[in-house]
Amino acid sequence: MASPAEEPLPADDAKIVMNDGRVIGVNDTVDFSFEGDEKAVEPKPAKGDMSAMACPEVNDRPKYTVKGSPHFLPDKKKPQSTWLLPRQTVSWTVTGSHTFTWDIGASAEAEAGAILAKAKVSVDTKISNAWTWTGTQTVTDTNTTSKGYRAVLGQVGWKLTGTKTWIAPPCTLKKKTIVVLAPRKGDMSIGRQNS
Repeated sequence: MASPAEEPLPADDAKIVMNDGRVIGVNDTVDFSFEGDEKAVEPKPAKGDMSAMACPEVNDRPKYTVKGSPHFLPDKKKPQSTWLLPRQTVSWTVTGSHTFTWDIGASAEAEAGAILAKAKVSVDTKISNAWTWTGTQTVTDTNTTSKGYRAVLGQVGWKLTGTKTWIAPPCTLKKKTIVVLAPRKGDMSIGRQNS
């Protein structure tokens, strides 16, 4: 995964309409939390141990706290980009099919699926683990800044950063961070990359 300085960002005027009608801009974040469906594994008592379990919280469901923000997903299969100096404009006519899929860390697919499902219900019904845009569309971007940047063809999706907390045997608080870059059913757009 590229470092944050190398990742294209959504254009400043990019907006996402949430399930409740709120409009989220490029620099806005959304917070939500939920309990996981699975329960922690119950520890097995030592042989001959008749005492009560010292930490019943190991059976509690894991808790997830999630921060979500708009995130630009470049079109990796049919990449298009160009360098724009101040006051220059680019316009591309996009046709055919362009597929975007989620990007998750290794061995986090089950947890990423839970985060994505909850985000779809709580935040944005258009969020998905895969989205194929098909059709014809003209996308345009004008550099209104005082510096040059690279205009990149892609789609505005979501970056969901979830923290999973749970109690593991014998009575240890555990934390795990899961990052999900997810596409959103919607039009193609142009992102901006500094390098």
